[in-house]
Amino acid sequence: MVQASSNRPQRAWYASMSVALALGLGFFVLVSVAGVLGVGLVVGYQNTVDLLAQKAGLIINSQREHTTRFFDAASNQVEFIAGRIAAGEVEPGVSEEFTSLLTGAVSATPQIIRIQFIDVNGRLAGVERQRDQTAPIFQRVGDDLDLAKLTDAAKTRLKPFWGQLLWRGAYKQAVLNYQYPVVKSGKLAGVMSAWVSINEMSDFLSTLDTDFGANTFILHGRDKVLAHPLMAFGYAGLHRGQPIPKQATFADPVVAAMWKEPEQSTFAQQFISGPDVRFAAYGNLEYIILFKELSGYSDKPLYIGTYFEAHDMTSEAGRLKWAIIICLAMSLLSAAAAAYIGRQISKPVKRLAEGAKNVHAFELTKVQPIPRSFFRELDDAAQSFNVMLDGLRWFERYVPKGLVRRLMEITPGGEVESSYREVAVMFTDIVGFTTMSEHLTAPATAEFLNDHFAVISNCVQDEGGSVDKFIGDSVMAIWGGIERQPDLADRACRCALQIARSVAEFNQKRQEHTAGAARLRLRIGIHLGRVVVGNIGSAGRVNYTVVGDAVNVAQRLEEAGKKLGNAKADVNILVSGAVRDGLAKDFDLRHLGLKALRGRAEQVEIYVLEGE
Repeated sequence: MVQASSNRPQRAWYASMSVALALGLGFFVLVSVAGVLGVGLVVGYQNTVDLLAQKAGLIINSQREHTTRFFDAASNQVEFIAGRIAAGEVEPGVSEEFTSLLTGAVSATPQIIRIQFIDVNGRLAGVERQRDQTAPIFQRVGDDLDLAKLTDAAKTRLKPFWGQLLWRGAYKQAVLNYQYPVVKSGKLAGVMSAWVSINEMSDFLSTLDTDFGANTFILHGRDKVLAHPLMAFGYAGLHRGQPIPKQATFADPVVAAMWKEPEQSTFAQQFISGPDVRFAAYGNLEYIILFKELSGYSDKPLYIGTYFEAHDMTSEAGRLKWAIIICLAMSLLSAAAAAYIGRQISKPVKRLAEGAKNVHAFELTKVQPIPRSFFRELDDAAQSFNVMLDGLRWFERYVPKGLVRRLMEITPGGEVESSYREVAVMFTDIVGFTTMSEHLTAPATAEFLNDHFAVISNCVQDEGGSVDKFIGDSVMAIWGGIERQPDLADRACRCALQIARSVAEFNQKRQEHTAGAARLRLRIGIHLGRVVVGNIGSAGRVNYTVVGDAVNVAQRLEEAGKKLGNAKADVNILVSGAVRDGLAKDFDLRHLGLKALRGRAEQVEIYVLEGE
């Protein structure tokens, strides 16, 4: 087995950085971590509290929405039937058709305990729920003062409204009522109304999906309980004088204590507060109550609320109270002691960091080799960095630095998804390069091409494009392949004209230096179209490039310059009709008409770009 040799000079002794850190900083880091963990737990706990509060808010909003739908389902049934009466589609009264319509409304809406129509003469036709069945009702309002009062109010208002609570002894419960005046042919025909069961509403609240073991309830005003799971099967002690229970004496002690101010500030109040948040205590437990106002469904505002225990939230914070203080004090002590040692170790690390930043920015000329270090690990890191730097300087010669930098800025994760994009593609080609190169040596040929490519690359970069590849003496450049550019056609055309000016300057200097020297001539083709943009290649080698018919058209346009271009011009620039249509500014274009390109059945409209 052959052992790999090392170029590092051997020293008598190397200090191990891991040992130094373990002995010098181990204890202090341990203390610091303990402090950081303590603070982290507090911050994490606060975040948890915030999330719980947000989730509780979502719950109360969701419950508010469900409750609104509960009420609206009843009012929608009334409005539907009232609309049919007003339109003359159904005649209210003792007819089987009208009774069937009311029966369907009650059957489809469990919260409706009774639905009815009262005409202007006080005649009532309706359907009420009796246990699991429905029964028709035909009577006169007569001495039912509550019903008469509500009907008179509806006739006076002449607009729909939710009326005050009614105690109905026959149902042994209070009901909410919705009144809808029916106007037919410009005259009041009567009042359509529905009664919503309080017991059914309470049962509905018990079925709502809740978290934290929450309980949902509805207050009528701020002093009465309208609905609560405890009221789903009725509530003892209710009568006409007290149709719903008082909030202050309700059987749920948390709801009963909702408006009472806590005797002292609670720990939970430090984390959750707001106008729609209350705190209540029962026994040794503390509860958080959240509520929202729900207006428009009675003569008084309704409040839908929910509550849950605060114990899970406050117990952890209580245990951490002293731990936080101790951790913070120990962190300050460890930070002071570790500062000196850390400073001595950080110097070479800082040099590595600065070098790495320049490498990340592809500013390799600014990167200086990292000096040797006393610590073994840092010394190894410095040498590895220097070796990597040498390799990157070779790598930079073969990879387009501008393209890589842009990709790093746009896609910092390193993953590029292929996609369809509209891009501008430009091809350039030297006319008669084969003949020209026959009179040059290999080094001279390479030098000439390198200078030529540098000029074209600078022109492309000045207009925000990127050189896709060099193909022999040809250059392929694109705009819009990396980032969206609204003026693709303008950029490509300006770039082509700039190349033309550079070629003209080159030829002038060449003629001045060598009279009679052959002039450099160039063909350029530009097309605008939709292509696939992304990483194309194999696992071992990949190019960020474009693929599509637009690339072929651009190359064929450059090739068409052989026949369609001016044989005496230094640079012939042919652009497609798509480029002409995509221009935002005016350019000097000469129309050549529809022309056939090699390998394409469809003709392409071609223009000669002569200037701006």
